[in-house]
Amino acid sequence: MLFNVFKWLWHGLRAGMSLPFRPPSLLQFLPALLLSGTLAAPLLAQDSGAGTLKLGGYLKELAHISTDNAFKRFRYDNILHHRLESSWSISRALTVQADMRTRLLTGYSIRHGAGLKEYYEHDSGYADLSWVWHSGEQTLIHSNIDRLHLSWFSGDLEVHAGRQRINWGRTYIWNPNDLFNNYAFLDFDYEERPGVDALSAQYNWSYAAGVEGAWRMGRDLEGSVLAGMVRESWGSYDVQFLGGYYRRQIVVGAGWAGYLGQAGMKGEVSWFHPEDELLETAGHLTATVGVDYMLPFGIYLQGEVLYNGGYRRTGEPLARLVRPPTADNLFIARSGWFLNASYQLHPLISSSLGVMGSFDRPLAVIIPQASYSLGENLDLMVLAQLLKGRLFRASLDTQNLFFLRLKYSY
Repeated sequence: MLFNVFKWLWHGLRAGMSLPFRPPSLLQFLPALLLSGTLAAPLLAQDSGAGTLKLGGYLKELAHISTDNAFKRFRYDNILHHRLESSWSISRALTVQADMRTRLLTGYSIRHGAGLKEYYEHDSGYADLSWVWHSGEQTLIHSNIDRLHLSWFSGDLEVHAGRQRINWGRTYIWNPNDLFNNYAFLDFDYEERPGVDALSAQYNWSYAAGVEGAWRMGRDLEGSVLAGMVRESWGSYDVQFLGGYYRRQIVVGAGWAGYLGQAGMKGEVSWFHPEDELLETAGHLTATVGVDYMLPFGIYLQGEVLYNGGYRRTGEPLARLVRPPTADNLFIARSGWFLNASYQLHPLISSSLGVMGSFDRPLAVIIPQASYSLGENLDLMVLAQLLKGRLFRASLDTQNLFFLRLKYSY
């Protein structure tokens, strides 16, 4: 029917190509690689052109306490998290990037969670780049490579092949234009956001104008995406138009970012239609609009609303909020809203208060946060996610989540 050429190519690759990314030798050398990356990063971070290897990353300690509204039930979890980031300039035109994160998880969720080993071992990409090194009654050690791609640059043209991040989103919380690797806003500890196994290319004829195309290789058609986008600047707005094939659906969409008076304004809209039901259904629309404004005395305000036309009530609500959604079903309700205010209390201290909710389901998530810079490369953050409303009371024993994070970057 539609996209038959794409289907033929995809099936051909599945039949004739295999990517064995789990060699035992690699697993044996990963601990040494992590340690050597930490120690060698300061020596290799200088940019000297072709042949340069750059190493960097961070080490994070995240303590997590959850409790019920009566503060009678407490649960504790802990994550020790190391990230190694590397970039190798083969030549002025070719660059390889490889980033890996390793986490040591302990606490209540490990002792009482079912199927955690299988969950962390699962990799939604075409290549399997996730490993559980150890899974016991008290601890779980997990690694995954979320960036592994070759990039080629020639003037205004660039091509990327491998695991990468393709960011087509414009708004802050929900992104119906982000067809390739949407992210979960409440998963605050994953700043880099997920990558995707894809081939992408873009050509820019100006700073805000160009054309992009990408193909995400899924393990089946349900996980495959083929789409293109054109970006242009109109007056005070940057706009984009996209279309393609998204997980057995046809998709067209648009997005914009600009100013409405003194306020910033961003939006995205995407229409999804099942490929095999072009005449039986009208498809569905997902759209989001956001505004932001800086008050004269330094408070930065943000607001966003969502219409989630592809809403399907499945799964446990908190799990869905902290795992990457699909572009055609972005939230645990048909509508969503978000308000946030942030303020720099001191050059070293920042704070914010956000609230997420829905117009059609009884839920609210209150998110207070404060960050303190302890040094040039050392930061402390305190954050809470308070889950309110009948929806969370009915499904969670501990609805109040408190986090303390210490992060050292190198």
